[in-house]
Amino acid sequence: CRITSAPPPIRQALAAGKVDELVVSTAPVILGGGKLLFDGFDRDLDLQVAKVYSSPFATHVRYTVSR
Repeated sequence: CRITSAPPPIRQALAAGKVDELVVSTAPVILGGGKLLFDGFDRDLDLQVAKVYSSPFATHVRYTVSR
């Protein structure tokens, strides 16, 4: 199952233990602001970096989620 969404559904899936892998993309913002993925998330997660992809426009980090 792949979730491409805003932070609230991702946090719900993480809290339910349904996530094996997480890809976080970070891009510079000129105007406005980004979404806080872990804002209000009250569980500790064991994330291991699996791979990092980067370009001048964004950085993508693939994590494995340990249970």
